[in-house]
Amino acid sequence: MSDPLADPPDDDPPKRDSDPDGPRLPASVGSNPSIVVPPSHAEPAEPDTPVGPDSAHDLVTGHGRFSPLRSDPPPLLLTTWWLRYALFTTLFAALGSTVWTEYTGEAGDIGTSVVVIGSHVSAAVFLVAWSVLAMHNVETLVPARRYQSKSRGWLAAVLWMLAFAAPAGVALMYDRVGDRLADSEDRLAVVAFVPAVFTAFVLVWLPFRYCARHAARVGAPHRTVIAWFWVTLLALVGALAIDALGMQVLLEQDGLTAADRTIGVAVVYGLPMLVFALATARATTVFDEVVDLRWRRWKSEWEQTLRDLAAQPTPGPEASPTLPARES
Repeated sequence: MSDPLADPPDDDPPKRDSDPDGPRLPASVGSNPSIVVPPSHAEPAEPDTPVGPDSAHDLVTGHGRFSPLRSDPPPLLLTTWWLRYALFTTLFAALGSTVWTEYTGEAGDIGTSVVVIGSHVSAAVFLVAWSVLAMHNVETLVPARRYQSKSRGWLAAVLWMLAFAAPAGVALMYDRVGDRLADSEDRLAVVAFVPAVFTAFVLVWLPFRYCARHAARVGAPHRTVIAWFWVTLLALVGALAIDALGMQVLLEQDGLTAADRTIGVAVVYGLPMLVFALATARATTVFDEVVDLRWRRWKSEWEQTLRDLAAQPTPGPEASPTLPARES
């Protein structure tokens, strides 16, 4: 006889492990209805790495994306070494011809000698030509960015022309107002001459600064190029100081001979000119060598890029794009 106070049987008893239509529960759970088991939902496993055209190609070939060192071949540069050697030759020729003309000729023959004038003009032409080609090579290797000025050869040529004309203008002005400068009461001549000297100094400084600034763009040492100007200036100041301390008076004690005049020219002109020639040789050589090293590195990286590209495996059909069927 059944107990009327007993709990009525469940209409839907929990299904056990053997039931194929529901979640499988342990046997102990079916006998204890107070235990509630939440339904389990199967979640798909997420892949660790995304699968796309590139990753599919990597899985097939075992290689990653090809990253070239250079995307363009090395550019063609203008040859400047012959201008550099021609500049050295003409500078020393100008120095030697000036001293020799003063020794073998009469006083004042330097200003009328065709050899002296021609050697100086040739040196100036070679210096301007080298600067123009050097600026072209810098702009070709390292193009100017948004906030950088381009390396313009014509601007370098104009600056050199102004630098050559500035000392000549000061010398011409001194010939006209030199007597008035000796008069302490004539202040107008001093007021006019001092700004002219300062302006000439700035004009001579500008081409050296321009070359040094653009040499730094290709990695050339800035101090070496800028010393091209300052070392020459110190030599000129030293030569003028020697002359002002009484060298000319000492040479004129027994009358000026050809040897005395040659010594004076060698000190006042020859010493700064020699320093300028040596500084020019060093600055231009360093400039060209850095440009050449930069170009050789570009060439090496381009050749390495071609070798890496040739070593890449041929992509299989898995990495090939799917083309639509062509309608007949």
